[in-house]
Amino acid sequence: MNIRFLFAPLLLLSAISPLRADAVSEKIDHLVEDGYQKHQVKPNPPASDDTLVRRFYLDIIGRIPTQDEVRAFAESADPAKRSKLIDQLLASDGYVSHWYNWWSDILRVQTGGREDSGTAYAEWIKQALKANMPYDQFVREMINAKGFVWDNGAVGYYVRDAGMPLDNMSNTAQIFLGTRLVCAQCHNHPFDKWTQKDYYQMAAYTYGVDTDINPRSVYRRLAEQEMRAGRRLEEGEQRSMNRLIDDILEPLKYGVQETERPIKLPGDYKYDDAKPGDLVKAKTIFGDKASANRDPRGHYAEWLTSPENPRFSTVIANRLWKRTLGMGLIEPIDDFKDETSASNPTLMKFLADQMVQMKFDTKRMLRSIYNTRTYQREATRGEVPEDQPYYFMGPVLRRMTAEQIWDSLCALTIPQADLRTRSDGYRTRLAGMKAEADQLKACSPQAIIAVARKYAELDMALDRKIRLARTKLNLAREEGESEDTKAAQAALNALTGERDNLAVKARAELLAGEVGKSASGFVSQLKPAAKPAMADPKAPAAMAAVDAAQWKDFGDEFYRASELSSPAPGGHFLREFGQSNREVIENSSHEASVSQALNLMNGPLFGKLMMENTVMMQRFRGAKDDEGRCNALFQSIFGRKPSETERALVAETIAAKKQDGWKDIIWALLNSREFVFVQ
Repeated sequence: MNIRFLFAPLLLLSAISPLRADAVSEKIDHLVEDGYQKHQVKPNPPASDDTLVRRFYLDIIGRIPTQDEVRAFAESADPAKRSKLIDQLLASDGYVSHWYNWWSDILRVQTGGREDSGTAYAEWIKQALKANMPYDQFVREMINAKGFVWDNGAVGYYVRDAGMPLDNMSNTAQIFLGTRLVCAQCHNHPFDKWTQKDYYQMAAYTYGVDTDINPRSVYRRLAEQEMRAGRRLEEGEQRSMNRLIDDILEPLKYGVQETERPIKLPGDYKYDDAKPGDLVKAKTIFGDKASANRDPRGHYAEWLTSPENPRFSTVIANRLWKRTLGMGLIEPIDDFKDETSASNPTLMKFLADQMVQMKFDTKRMLRSIYNTRTYQREATRGEVPEDQPYYFMGPVLRRMTAEQIWDSLCALTIPQADLRTRSDGYRTRLAGMKAEADQLKACSPQAIIAVARKYAELDMALDRKIRLARTKLNLAREEGESEDTKAAQAALNALTGERDNLAVKARAELLAGEVGKSASGFVSQLKPAAKPAMADPKAPAAMAAVDAAQWKDFGDEFYRASELSSPAPGGHFLREFGQSNREVIENSSHEASVSQALNLMNGPLFGKLMMENTVMMQRFRGAKDDEGRCNALFQSIFGRKPSETERALVAETIAAKKQDGWKDIIWALLNSREFVFVQ
């Protein structure tokens, strides 16, 4: 199929009723099986319950099942138990955790930083997944995001690329349209039809987005008027007051606002269709034009996510297919060109159309794919080259992601791993930030100026000391005296820290003075806002019943990957096993390494997993005999009972090493290929 992706009306689209979930699954299977006949390939045999229970858990909620979960599935005689388990997992907290990891890799989420904007963004994504927000709405809310981070976490989509509006547009096109435009930022694309002018016309829609909500500029103008009306300020005092006003109002800085900033072609533009420095008007690269006049960003978001934009629905359908089957119908998944073809064009079109019919309900689409015979076949174990068509005889055998390995170890270690979250601290900080910002916005310019004037003399004195300390540091470096250099550097650091604290003191004094004039003071507003919500009527019953005491003996280490920093710090298990650094779209690695093997063999996690109170060891010690202990280990780690050959090897090891042999068995299971692969 030649996918040209020009916008064309999807005829009678609204008049066609969406197919039932089982009908969609059946249609997918028919289209895949038509491909078997056409290309003369043989499908893999159906997978066993033992294989599928582990695959369901890893693919849907990102961790292996516990022994109790394996047993419950194995002992069920319900003929619909597979479909019911799929529904149960899709509705779970684990689904949110696992699919957040996927989106954070695609969207390059980096938590913390810039007044917690990254954390607000991460929490917004999790809430969108929890609410099963339609995919088109999910994208529109990011593209249209504006306001402060504590009011709208979606602004993180722009704050993530603060100061880089052109790069942000490139990322948008690659993620949501499967189109790589980045080469056209500097010159006409060498391998595609896009020109540099096309690039700048697309960027014009969002170029006016400013990632600094900057009310301090308003305060500055008012403050300068106030200062001019009073005594004349010396240059140093003026500089100190301006700096203090900026620093006092720092909490109001981070967010997104719309401006009318124009975009121009670069000075080295060399093509005949325009001149260097020409103003650029917004224009879409294909399909119907989106308005560039009133609300250009809103029109751009509508154009991007339109049901009549087959590129948008095709890209997400292809991403979901690859996520579940291990390979896209179109590869690469984010580099579509006019000549791009799917390995099964009819199936690709059907999935894209179904995304629209399902109103971009990604969970519903996943349910349909998981319920297919295609997905529930044995995995293809041979190498599947990405540059050759694959006809989906079964899912592709995949190595677990770093997050899946880590989350599986957490499931072996702590009880109810999916429910352990650390978002209360974040929500408390966010409430405090919002309360402080609201108070700052209510402060009068006169009050701001008065506090700045009070601290200006101290700021000027520190500025003089800092300049002197910097001179001493430079002299020490020139003389090569290491001890003197260290002492000078420490003195400079202390002085700059002291000056930074001036703004904090000034802000606290400002708020205390201003708030004291009203009945609803800053402190009284902050405390109620900072309390975690204790009784949210919309909260799931399971969350209300969570007892944090069950985790008290496991320290602050064992949280699922979605609850840790994104990305994890360098040297952490997650980074060692290939977690993305969140700098490039989908930058994670699934490759094995010697250091990973050493980590699993000799790292500290193995010792912690062997502690008496871990989930795995509780099940192991609760077994009444060696057969039960063997079952507990194999079901916990592999999701199945051992074979007769494996039982014999275990018995031989225990006979030779007595109870110490169990440690060797656990070590061998965790370091096996079967553990780290999604079968």
